[in-house]
Amino acid sequence: MNCARGVTGKLGTMVVGLALSACACTTVSGPTGTGTGAGRSPAPTVSDRFGQVRQLILQTAKERGTAPAGDAFTELRFSNGYGPELIWQAETTGDICTASERVLSRGCVPLAEIAKRPTPGIGTFIGASLFEDNWSVMLMADGETVDHLSCQGRDFPVRAGYTVPVDGVPHTVYTVAVPRSLQGRYRVAVQRDGDSAEERVDITPEENYGTVAVQC
Repeated sequence: MNCARGVTGKLGTMVVGLALSACACTTVSGPTGTGTGAGRSPAPTVSDRFGQVRQLILQTAKERGTAPAGDAFTELRFSNGYGPELIWQAETTGDICTASERVLSRGCVPLAEIAKRPTPGIGTFIGASLFEDNWSVMLMADGETVDHLSCQGRDFPVRAGYTVPVDGVPHTVYTVAVPRSLQGRYRVAVQRDGDSAEERVDITPEENYGTVAVQC
């Protein structure tokens, strides 16, 4: 199975993140068929298929010692249709981990590392995935909330998906989809204690490949 299946372009489906990230290219099998006659089973629904992927992610997490408490995940959704990305807190280590159908073990971040993030502040979190010519990016806001991102006069909505408190500071993971052609320092409209402020965040997932010029 090719991890780049379904995405065209020089780079195909690329996933960038922590050095500990690992791409597990696993084929999800299930019953197939074209009818309901004898000896045939109905094709799996999207829900059934994702249920199988979810079990694979759980199995992979258990093998790595990062299984979530009670086998519980939170689903992160992206405005461009990518996902869902699953996020959870590992029961034994307390690390915050993510995975998806494309990347069964993207990586984990210890709470101690999250605590070191500038507060208030915002930055990228773990990695990004290229999907339909958009980068599906996870951000983490530390001690503040995000309204939207903007670049070259265009606004990009964010979705809050998961919050973990560390030393009394809320750290919230947001999802956002941005065009592959717009990379650089995005403006970020945030709220701090009820007051509006502006941050900057670097979104340059292809910077190390030298294929896209920074335009923000």
